[in-house]
Amino acid sequence: MRIFSLLMLMGSLTLLTAACAPAQPAAAAKSTAPAQEISITATEMAFSPATLEVKAGQPVTLTVKNNGVLEHNWQATIGSETIVVAVQPKQSASRTFTPQTAGTYKIICNVPGHEQAGMVATLVVK
Repeated sequence: MRIFSLLMLMGSLTLLTAACAPAQPAAAAKSTAPAQEISITATEMAFSPATLEVKAGQPVTLTVKNNGVLEHNWQATIGSETIVVAVQPKQSASRTFTPQTAGTYKIICNVPGHEQAGMVATLVVK
């Protein structure tokens, strides 16, 4: 009988603790929407398309295809986050990120000399 009483007491304490525990704050708003799929092709000193458009607050899966013979990358600073996707020649690479701040952002290839040679594009976050 003592074991039964002890188990009942433990069960009651567990329920009481759960009922009196402070409410957990709602998790940060996470999108349940599927990732927006965008692709861009890098060649020698150009991105195509030159402008990409996505929605703020929704995940984006970016695929960069390097059709060139040199290494290239895709770099954009959105708010306080810098996203970089490096791609070897004749390869593809992907990354998923969630832009939080609407605006127009410059995309560059940060390989030395590539941005200066015109390897730039635009990311519009709405």
